[in-house]
Amino acid sequence: MTAISSSDAIGTWLEPLRPLIDPASRLDWPRLAALAAAIDGAAETYPIAAEIGRRPGEQLRAIRIELANHGLLDTDGQPALFAVLAQFVCGYRDIDLRDCTGLGHGALVARYGGSALRRHWIPRLLAGELAGIAITEATGGSNPAATRTRAVSTPDGTWHVTGSKNWISRLSEAAVFVVFLRDPDGGLAAAAVDAGEPGLHRRLIAPAGLAGWDWGILDLDSVPVRPDDVLRGKGMTLLRRHFAGYRPLVTATAVGGAAALFDSVTAALADRHATGGVARLRDTALLPVGRAHAQLTSALLGAAAAAALAESGHPRAERWSAGTKANGTDLANRVAADLMPLVGAAGFRADSPLIKIRRDLGGLIYADGIHDSLYRAAGRQHIAHADTVTSSRQPASQRSPLSA
Repeated sequence: MTAISSSDAIGTWLEPLRPLIDPASRLDWPRLAALAAAIDGAAETYPIAAEIGRRPGEQLRAIRIELANHGLLDTDGQPALFAVLAQFVCGYRDIDLRDCTGLGHGALVARYGGSALRRHWIPRLLAGELAGIAITEATGGSNPAATRTRAVSTPDGTWHVTGSKNWISRLSEAAVFVVFLRDPDGGLAAAAVDAGEPGLHRRLIAPAGLAGWDWGILDLDSVPVRPDDVLRGKGMTLLRRHFAGYRPLVTATAVGGAAALFDSVTAALADRHATGGVARLRDTALLPVGRAHAQLTSALLGAAAAAALAESGHPRAERWSAGTKANGTDLANRVAADLMPLVGAAGFRADSPLIKIRRDLGGLIYADGIHDSLYRAAGRQHIAHADTVTSSRQPASQRSPLSA
């Protein structure tokens, strides 16, 4: 099959939407094109494949550093929409590139860390290092309020944190983890923990998709957390605000991957039709193709709207980001399932790039919020009384100076 190019994503999918999503021309489109070209070049230099003899995470980290060397991780001054489109471009090339632009979960440090913490970590993240996030536990996957990882205070003011976090991505590659924990008073808090701390222990598990980064269980055994490492604000508030802006990026990544599958399938169909391999295209092919394009376009527009709401601190941003992430990943998976049979048996080879897209899309149903729990959370907020829903609005001083 024809190799996928990140640059194709801009001309084929984003340019037609440009008058709608960027009517005031606020985005730096040449920068987006430069990012796409750099992704293509870096992915050729550092291919993400098991047969090359290096762990995929090492290659992905090398790609991230390469983009940093081009000055393309720092998106200061760009609207949140830029990060959405950048993630669409990444997903189009390879969904495993979802952590190769911007600060990712390091945006929590940028927004809520003290000055010393930001000085320590932000330059390193912008130079290509990676931030992970540790929330999920055996009892608290979709319920962070049930977190059992706990901090115990010591006489010098340092906390010692003990607990276990499940299903953590970037397990071996992250330089810092944002860990959600119980503070000594029992409240939910978040802290930046250096990944090199000796009290951190990792148990790797092989995932069915999204295998680019290591994944598994992170155990904490009396890990020291200093006062400067603790993020400012209540843990649940930080979590909700962060994911209101982060989930649109996940959605865009999923839609980008499905868009690449769409382009591969339609190109194969067009070629077979032109060369006589398919005498005529039947409705059984044309209907799912037409439907898929409309679905992916609507999902991308939904992600853009959710990102804009989160950027403005709109009180409904959280429900939009939850609903659009659940719907966008659902649609991306449905599109892949509908279109794959149209390429015939060739699409089901083990080395088919379409198979990898399908596996990775399946992983995104679980990553950053399982879709049914997100639908449920959005539904609850839609029917709750206005004064019972915590607003995601935040002061302008706390909005990210850098896109995630």
